[in-house]
Amino acid sequence: MDANQDQGAKELFQGQAQLYKLMFNHLSSMSLKCAIELGIADIIHSHGRAITLSELMRLLVHSGCFKKTKVNGEEEAYGLTAASTLLIKDKPYCLSPTVSVFVDPFFVAPFQSLSSWFKGTEITLWETVHGIKFWEFMNQNPAINQRFNEAMASDSEIMTTFVVKSECKQIFEGLGSLVDVGGGNGTFSRIISEAFPGIKCTVLDLPHAVANLPEADNLKYIAGDMFRFIPPADAFLFK
Repeated sequence: MDANQDQGAKELFQGQAQLYKLMFNHLSSMSLKCAIELGIADIIHSHGRAITLSELMRLLVHSGCFKKTKVNGEEEAYGLTAASTLLIKDKPYCLSPTVSVFVDPFFVAPFQSLSSWFKGTEITLWETVHGIKFWEFMNQNPAINQRFNEAMASDSEIMTTFVVKSECKQIFEGLGSLVDVGGGNGTFSRIISEAFPGIKCTVLDLPHAVANLPEADNLKYIAGDMFRFIPPADAFLFK
């Protein structure tokens, strides 16, 4: 095989490998979904040390979610990584609600219709599949909406720790007011208001999202539609 043929064969194989990687990417997320449903991170955590598990773990190790170790230098076992530690349900920072929502069939299934969306006239994929906007769908499906809000809240707990208490806290200095647009139950704004008592935080979201939520001196909730009206403020938070 000459040099050109050899290069062509390599490109062919690399192309195939790349396609297969894309084709089977869902296996990683579905394995992660399975691990959450089985409570594997909690089992390892409560066990206090690495434990032996099933073939499923090999894929999760490959994706970097768990790590492989040896017990007594021989038996293969699995432990937690920085990622899988975030799946432990009794920890202050837990992303299990977030991961569970975004690998759930109700969220994943619409992506089967991407080509129909590109061919159609709807603004969003959600409208192509369900015939209504995402937030209208959530309003009509309270159980799913509650899970989504819990997912966003758990995500915000970690994000605010990084943004407000660590790397980006300087961007909030000097602000007198802030509107958290579509802020759900106000987890992000609550942490901002606690870290910066001088900032008056307002959470704007649909009525069902902000109903009966506890306020504070510098944390208020407004029921409304961000596409119709956003209260004035020094800064606006879109997450």
